Amino acid sequence: MDWLPCTRYDGQPAQQRLYDVSKPELELALVGEYEFEAGADAPMSMALDTKNETILCGANSSEQAMQAGQNMHCRLLSVQGNKIEHLKSVQAMTNMTGDPYQVHLLHYPSLSRAAPVLEMSAGELFDISFSFTSVAIASSTNIFIYNLHEDKAPHENILKAKNSAVSSDVSGASTPVEAQTASSSKKKKKSKSQGDPTTKKENGVSVFEAQLDSLELAATIVRPKLPKNGSAITSFRAVRYHPNNWTTLYAVLNSTSRGGRIQRKAHIVRYEWKPHLRTWSISGTCRIGEGSITCFDISEDGAFLAYGASDCSIGIVDSRKLSPLLKILGAHEFPCTALKFNTDRSLLVSASADNSVRIVAVPEKFDDRGSTTLIVFITVLSILLAILTQLYFQGYLTPASASSTTNGTQQ
Repeated sequence: MDWLPCTRYDGQPAQQRLYDVSKPELELALVGEYEFEAGADAPMSMALDTKNETILCGANSSEQAMQAGQNMHCRLLSVQGNKIEHLKSVQAMTNMTGDPYQVHLLHYPSLSRAAPVLEMSAGELFDISFSFTSVAIASSTNIFIYNLHEDKAPHENILKAKNSAVSSDVSGASTPVEAQTASSSKKKKKSKSQGDPTTKKENGVSVFEAQLDSLELAATIVRPKLPKNGSAITSFRAVRYHPNNWTTLYAVLNSTSRGGRIQRKAHIVRYEWKPHLRTWSISGTCRIGEGSITCFDISEDGAFLAYGASDCSIGIVDSRKLSPLLKILGAHEFPCTALKFNTDRSLLVSASADNSVRIVAVPEKFDDRGSTTLIVFITVLSILLAILTQLYFQGYLTPASASSTTNGTQQ
């Protein structure tokens, strides 16, 4: 079963929908839907856990609730048969101005806080990716790598163990922020005067948060100078760890050069961790045509990379060779805003602001000769040469005679 979570918002209460994608027909069948409270925003991001049949999404509460300081924007939903039910909502962020950008690390599925808030002052915040040992945070200017585990025990979440102990010691609090569950939403809220440790603050920091272990900044990757890119202004747009190898990550770099006219280029850059140098080094680059990359994904086996571009195209790249495998021009009327491989990478689904969803059947094996785009070009060129040859033998195309050329020259 391949599930596809989608959002519906047309002025009515926003809905979270779940579709099943049938194969090989690639048709969508509605599994279930959940309607958010009146005034709530449509989810701007979402993740699907097929194993536990849950959907995690980010959707702001109504404007009235936000003004009251109660924005339960991090929401966990459960898929029960053909129904989607609300499990839990938490308010991780209290500063909604976006200045500075903040990263809130929560445990899943409890949604309890895992570390103190990270404030990012370097550029705009674009993307986050997890490995078993670390988290990579991509801003427009840098990629910050924070450790999550101890090197000697990568299979154990040391940070989670420590912070779980802190959580149980603080009056049994399970979350550092106010939470609302399906069973408790109808109950009267606990008064802050009762000394709730998750809301009590000292010097602007909650007592709970002050006892959490901070993340260790392990490395910082700066924007590289790419070949043949001149003085173009570059910006990180996305980052993804290799699913099976935490020492490899892929980053998207968009660049803009201003000369006679504005030119935009996009590159996928592969980084490898060098233990003896204690640094991340570039091990390969791939230029993705003209325009900028708007979204990015990697298959669960790490074999394929997928991207959506500002020219409304989507494509697939070999992660090892960093060579293009497939490119679909005009995949949407507007640039792609989200795309994702399914678990066995047999399907690639993309979505756009034009309210369209495209499902692409990914070939099990690509042609070894290279890019499908190049193959199509060669095919078209061959057809064109065949047509010209046929026209020539039929007398429609005749070369200028030598005598007429000579006469023309003498005159």
